[in-house]
Amino acid sequence: MSGIVGLWNREGRPVTHAQLAHLSATLAHRGPDGEGFWVEGPVGFACRLNRVTPEASTESQPLVHPSGPVLVFDGRLDNREELLATLGPSLGVCPDSPDPVFVLAAYAEFGDRFPELLLGDFALGLFDSTRQRLLLARDALGIRPLYYTRIRDAFLFASEIKALLAHPQVDARPNDDFLANFLIGNRQDLEGLTCFEGVFSVPPAHAAMVTPQGFVIRRYWDFDVTKKTWLGSFPEYAEAFRFHFEQAIRRRLRSAHPVAVSVSGGLDSSSIFCHAETLRRRRSAHDPVLLGLSYTSQEGSPSDESGFLLDIEREYGVTIERVKGHSGLMNGAREQVWHVEAPLLDVQWNTTHTFMQTARNRGARTLLTGHWGDQMLFPPAYLIDLFYGLKWNQIRSHLREYSRWLTDVDPRTIRRNLFLGLLKYHVPDFVVPYWRKFRATRHHPWYSASFLNRACRRASNGSPRSKRVGSVHAQCLYEEARSGYHVQCLEWNNKIAATHGLETAFPFLDRDLIAFLMSIPGEMQTYNGVPKALLREAMRGVLPDAIIRRTWKADFTHLVNEGMAKDFSRLVRCLQSDAVAIERGYLKGDVLRTALPSWQGRICGSNCQAAWHLSSVLGLELWLRTFFGGKEEEKKAFSLVESD
Repeated sequence: MSGIVGLWNREGRPVTHAQLAHLSATLAHRGPDGEGFWVEGPVGFACRLNRVTPEASTESQPLVHPSGPVLVFDGRLDNREELLATLGPSLGVCPDSPDPVFVLAAYAEFGDRFPELLLGDFALGLFDSTRQRLLLARDALGIRPLYYTRIRDAFLFASEIKALLAHPQVDARPNDDFLANFLIGNRQDLEGLTCFEGVFSVPPAHAAMVTPQGFVIRRYWDFDVTKKTWLGSFPEYAEAFRFHFEQAIRRRLRSAHPVAVSVSGGLDSSSIFCHAETLRRRRSAHDPVLLGLSYTSQEGSPSDESGFLLDIEREYGVTIERVKGHSGLMNGAREQVWHVEAPLLDVQWNTTHTFMQTARNRGARTLLTGHWGDQMLFPPAYLIDLFYGLKWNQIRSHLREYSRWLTDVDPRTIRRNLFLGLLKYHVPDFVVPYWRKFRATRHHPWYSASFLNRACRRASNGSPRSKRVGSVHAQCLYEEARSGYHVQCLEWNNKIAATHGLETAFPFLDRDLIAFLMSIPGEMQTYNGVPKALLREAMRGVLPDAIIRRTWKADFTHLVNEGMAKDFSRLVRCLQSDAVAIERGYLKGDVLRTALPSWQGRICGSNCQAAWHLSSVLGLELWLRTFFGGKEEEKKAFSLVESD
């Protein structure tokens, strides 16, 4: 996790060191290990360096190649051995070279094709003075953020939007279409967009080329949803999965510092921790110390998983540090919005902040999490493939088995989701806009008519559904990996971790692992109807049996509602105190002021929909005040959320 920024005045005006330093200062939290600059006439790069991997001890950036190209790089390469064999020592690459040296050598050897050779989590900017062009590229899943904007004859890129906004000629304006889509409409249609008008993100698996004449962006890699992997038996599939899963974990353990693992006691995070600890003991001279950290919930509550943590501790002889959670979302909310750069509030922010700060205080710079495990390991879309194959008895058998393993889920919910999945692939295209419009107008009484109409208009004109290629199972995983909202979440996760001096890593979002899961029959992931059967089987001998046989998931609904109820009066005061969102026409002031008090009674029960809706409105207000309200509004936003 480093911070990179670049500026090219394409009309030829020189870039100054002071200009770059001003932009780079906004990224100071991303680089504790030094700051580097490179300026050549109208082009300038800066990097806030965070040395994580063992090879990075000698790393310096920006990195200049003897033939002229210069690079700034934020990331981790996972295929160094393959690159070393391909590039060879003649290009100045050796086994101990930092990752940016590999990247620059790949460009020198392969030119524009070089992003295709890079495997890992990364974002980069490269300027070739000889060919007068700037290249930007981002990893296949979008783990590392990369933004850009064009102003007159200048082009800027950076790891975070605030670095672009620091340029005096960048006029920050809300992107109302994005906001309406994000807050009300269809969150999936967000690729390449941000909350700021004229500021864009490089989409995952894309490379952009900037020249004095123009701007071109292209996809350099994609998943092949038509690829098929057929093996002889379920144990063989489990063994193949274990190979890819182990590889995904090993790649993310390459660190010169302790690696923290967020381990709840659930199947996904426990698998990561236990497998990582097994790898560490097998090759202790190579792998870093593991730090197991877990949120602490009240004993006996729906989110209490302490019994499973004890099973891990007994089996491995380790101690998993408990981090006590704190309810409430208002303290630090303004800083959260500033760093996330979007109208998004984590309703468990106080706990998240405490957890990440604990990891950093223990010396970690990398945090492994089990996020996205549910989406990648248990996509029920394979049932639709069985439906098309007329295997209806097998569908009934699997649905019955679900109820034995998902004891905390209403069986009717499972059947309803299957029905909706079938509708998705059979409803005519002309019906989709009306369905999206219906969804866009539900549960949003306080948004203005013009803002609702904007969301509905975009819903009506939304991107057409992608045509199915290959199995429904593969298509479902593909859509999840390529979802615009998915990418937004990854960007927010990266920026929140960066504020704590951490980089987040997601083994279940390993490119090769996802490609493998797409290629196998979907019913193998849920063999005989057992959710995540493939993971359970692969982890035998690694996970405690109690976790392998686990039949319920922790429920944090009560904590979300508790935090919202605790800060409800402060939320009302913030939204009813000369709200900028009302002044700018996003919210209806009369409805907001009369409806808000009645919502306090809705913050309860078995769901947290009311809490999420309220946090969205608060997030919009704080985001507007923070980025568009001027100094006085910024002070007001700070005082309203920080005062008791």
